[in-house]
Parts: sequence; C-alpha cells; structure tokens
Amino acid sequence: MKLLKLKLKILELLIKILGLQIEVLKLKEKKSANREETIEEMIRRIAKEEKVDPDLAVRVALCESNLDPKAWSPVPNRGVDRGLYQINSYWNPEVSDAQALDPEFSTRFFCEAVKNGHLSWWNPSRHCWER
Repeated sequence: MKLLKLKLKILELLIKILGLQIEVLKLKEKKSANREETIEEMIRRIAKEEKVDPDLAVRVALCESNLDPKAWSPVPNRGVDRGLYQINSYWNPEVSDAQALDPEFSTRFFCEAVKNGHLSWWNPSRHCWER
C-alpha cells in the first residue's frame, strides 16, 4: 500500500513537471512570435514579396547605410541622402524625409527602382555591394 502511494506521488510530481515544461515551451514560442523583426529580416521579407533578390537588397542597404534606417548624409549642392538606401532629396523630391527614413517605405522604393531597371542609382556604392 505504501509503495502504491509513493508511486502515485511520483506520478503527480512528474505530471507537474511536464505541465511546467509545457508552460515554458509556450512562453518560448510566444516570446519568439512577439520578437521584433530585425532590419535585415524586414528587407529580406519585402524583397521576396517584391520579387527582388533579397541578398542584393541587404548588400546595398549594408553598403549605403550599414542597415541604419535613420542614416542622414548631406550632399553639397545636391540635397541629402536619407535612410537605408540613401534616397537623395535632390533627385527624388517626391520622397519626403519621413518616407525616406521609414525602413519599409525605403525598401519598397529600392525594390521598385530595381524592378524598373534603376539599380544604377546605387552605382556609387557598387564596388561595395557587387560580388
């Protein structure tokens, strides 16, 4: 009888342990689902959606801004280069500062330009991103 009670206690403890392990797994899943997307992950996701080479999109952004969506580089007599892809305010006046500094907008801008045959807009950094 004592052995049976002991076995039941052990089973109860094992069930509690399993329940705790399940809760830990649920928390880990929730944490990974809630984690923010990195800039690189966002670029890759958008490039895939836009059917542009994700590696190219990341390489250009790395070379242009080091993946810094707030990158800001004044160009003497030619406005300012802004955001991940350094969208120039002089050559692209239709793009506001807020848009250029928005990582999703600037990535879609880059993808659209590439699809329309304008990868050459990023020729000044070609030595860095072309492999």
